[in-house]
Amino acid sequence: MTSIANLITPGTAYVPLRLAGRPLAQKAIVVALGVAFLTASSWVQVIQVPVPITMQTFAVLMVGALCGWRLGATTVFAWLALALRYPLLAEFKTLWMAPYTAGYLASFPIMAAFVGWMAERGWTARPVPALLTLLVAEAICFALGVGYLAQLIGLDKAIAGGLLPFWFSDLVKTLLAVAVITAARRATPTKA
Repeated sequence: MTSIANLITPGTAYVPLRLAGRPLAQKAIVVALGVAFLTASSWVQVIQVPVPITMQTFAVLMVGALCGWRLGATTVFAWLALALRYPLLAEFKTLWMAPYTAGYLASFPIMAAFVGWMAERGWTARPVPALLTLLVAEAICFALGVGYLAQLIGLDKAIAGGLLPFWFSDLVKTLLAVAVITAARRATPTKA
């Protein structure tokens, strides 16, 4: 019989793209691919409410889980830096064209670093700890995003416009990320 403690206990570290000690060129390729993935996920609109629901948070969670905290955060920072000049965000906007989403965007490197750090400690190796980890990352996103938005439009409006329309879709994206991470883990041969 499996106890609850066994379900939530992390496994061994699972960071498939751990590139510590690898050449800088390999790391640069992974960052470039991550930036492309983040950009593509920004342009995929699932639903259009006042702000489009995209796959951005899914991509941020995946980048952190696959790359680890350093490379994950670096990838998201690179994407945001490029978004200062190029239209890489939802609706083909630059960072300067998205003032209301600045808090959410600022949370993305923190989310990727947090998920990557937890992955390096085994928290994404099993489904339940992975889900808990990714839910905390989503909470970081909403705390910073809604907190910043509240400074612009007030807390009630920030919750109504920046949390309530998105919490369910972010839960679905989180569950999808857990499923992808779990499937990748099962497909990866274990080292003897």
